Amino acid sequence: MKRFFKILVCAIALFAFTNVAEAQQPEGKKLLLNIVRKVKPEHVTTLRDSFLKCRVETLKEEGCERYEIYQSCDDPTIFFIYEIWTTEEAHRQHNSTPHVKVHSQECRGIYEPDFKGDFKRVFID
Repeated sequence: MKRFFKILVCAIALFAFTNVAEAQQPEGKKLLLNIVRKVKPEHVTTLRDSFLKCRVETLKEEGCERYEIYQSCDDPTIFFIYEIWTTEEAHRQHNSTPHVKVHSQECRGIYEPDFKGDFKRVFID
């Protein structure tokens, strides 16, 4: 039984280390984020308006190439957020800007709790 746990711990550590290595930004690649969110019906305008205010400042940030929001045609409470950043560091800095903090505050509690959203993070040319 101890041997099994040692093997399990080693496998978990190897898996964790492998994911960290894969997460590093390859040279010459950009970071693309694709996010799917669902808001409570009464908060559709809240998300859209808050995002669009945040977008104005975000597009001025160094490293931001795209910062878009799209609304589902089939379900107006579902939104798709599409971001492209030249570097991961630019995106990290973006997350600590005043306009992102305001946007996060404005959107607190508006998301549908039972919806399993999606967050894809990939590197592109």
